Order: sequence, then structure tokens, then C-alpha cells
Amino acid sequence: MATAAKKVEAQSSTGLFVIMASDKGGVGKSFFFRFLAEFLRKQKDGVLLFDGDGGTGSSFRIFGKRDNDGFLLDDQDPAVGIKPYNLRKSRPRETLINSATLGGSVTMHDLPGGSFDAISEIVDGGGESLHGIFEGIISVNQKPVVFHLVHHEDESTESVARFLDATEGLDIVHIAVLNYRDAEAKEDFEMWYGFENHEGEREGGKTRERLLASGGFEIIVPRMMLSAASRIKRNDMFFSEAMDEKSPKFLRLMLAQRLQVGRWYREMVKSLTDTDEKTNPQFETAKAFKALFGL
Repeated sequence: MATAAKKVEAQSSTGLFVIMASDKGGVGKSFFFRFLAEFLRKQKDGVLLFDGDGGTGSSFRIFGKRDNDGFLLDDQDPAVGIKPYNLRKSRPRETLINSATLGGSVTMHDLPGGSFDAISEIVDGGGESLHGIFEGIISVNQKPVVFHLVHHEDESTESVARFLDATEGLDIVHIAVLNYRDAEAKEDFEMWYGFENHEGEREGGKTRERLLASGGFEIIVPRMMLSAASRIKRNDMFFSEAMDEKSPKFLRLMLAQRLQVGRWYREMVKSLTDTDEKTNPQFETAKAFKALFGL
């Protein structure tokens, strides 16, 4: 069980400071955040969760603690539930950087689409630099980790490039999360991997090269049937609840949907934890992920 969040600032704390980033909305940030948060809380103590989409975020609805009548509590402990705040408003958005002083082993923020400009306002005064805020996070011995949700549409790749430009030279781990929800093969991610245009010239691929050269790595999120993904979200379910016969929400999914979620979850866990190259095509990702998160 996760330990309670410290109520005082711990300036000498060490840990990972994780944000889900993309200037492109609807690319699956919250979906992957929910998986990663659920998975890490099974592996580690001190995982602090925050939802920057305020009280309307799907992560808040799923991880938020509720009263006896089923209503979400206003006062949330980020170590056992999830703390909501509104990144779009000037004073509440300071929660993002202030959370770095709470002493979490992993501090995770699910941010809304188009969050770059709001982040840049906190310390850096707007513009295209994020050095101030990330230098502040690093100054309290938190290592920033930015998960970039990459979709087949060009804007998600452009968002990665923007964050790389804004944090160049800082000790930050950048991780590309390729969401196959609307894609069938790597060829669908043209601007990410690069492609040959109608004139035979090479386009795209440079942002991926920059991310990998910086020491980052890629995670592939396999496709889940949309009806299963929608029903999990609609019923505010953990992934594990779709696979647990004892869960009161288990029967809210049809049998096919439960099986689809189970297959997807096992594939995700395997891709991030199995370091045997004979059994996991993404064994290099698993090595990098386990080393980063101390698993």
C-alpha cells in the first residue's frame, strides 16, 4: 500500500517527476496515465497522482477516493487517491511544480491537451522555454520524465519537438508513447518514423532521432477495442477490475470486452517488464523502463 503524502516540504527528496504531455488533444494521455499509475502503484510505495484537468478529468474519477454515498471527496491525498487541480488557471497550476517537494518516489501528473503554454506560464513567464520550471524540479532532486503521446496525426510529433526545444540541455528523460488506437502499423506514424514523399525525398523522422539521441526511448501501446476502452472509462474502472471476477464492476463489461482488456493489459506489462529478447520484441524498452523506475 502506498504511504501517505508528506505534509511538509522535503527539499532533499529524491524521485521521478512524471508528466503526460501533448499539445494535441485526444491522443490517449489519460488512457496511458491510468494504466501506468495503476501498474506503478502495484510495484512501488509513494506514487503520488495529480490530475491537471480539474474535477472533470477521467483520471480523477477513477483514482479519486469517494465517500460512503459514492461521491468524490474534495480533499484528496495524492498518495492514496489523486489530487485534482486546474492547470488552465494561474494559481492552481502552481500545484504542478509544488508537488515536486512532497517526497514521492514517483510523482505523476495527467495534463490536459495543449498544456505547454500553461506550464510555461508557471515560472518561465510564457514563451517557448521550460527551463525555469524544470530546473526548479531538478533543484529538489526530482528527475523529470516526460511521456509524449504520439498519434498518427502530425501535430503530436510537432508537440514532441516543441518540448525537446524547450528543455534542451536539461537532464530530462523523454519517452515517446506510440498509441496504436487509430493505427495498424508503424507506417501510419509517417512524421514520427519518416517516409518517402511523392518526389522520392525523405520527410519526417528527425524528432524521433532527437528523442532517441537524448537518451529517451519508445513504448508501443497496442490497440484495444474501442468499445472495451469506452466502457472502462464510462464506468470509472481500473484495468484490473475488468479481469477480477470478485470486482463489483466485473460484469459491466461483456465477456469479449473483458478478454480484450486482459490481453491488452498482459501485452503492456510484458512489453515493460520482460527483458528476454527471445520472448519480448520490446526487450530494450523493458530494460530502459525497469532501470528508470527501479523495478
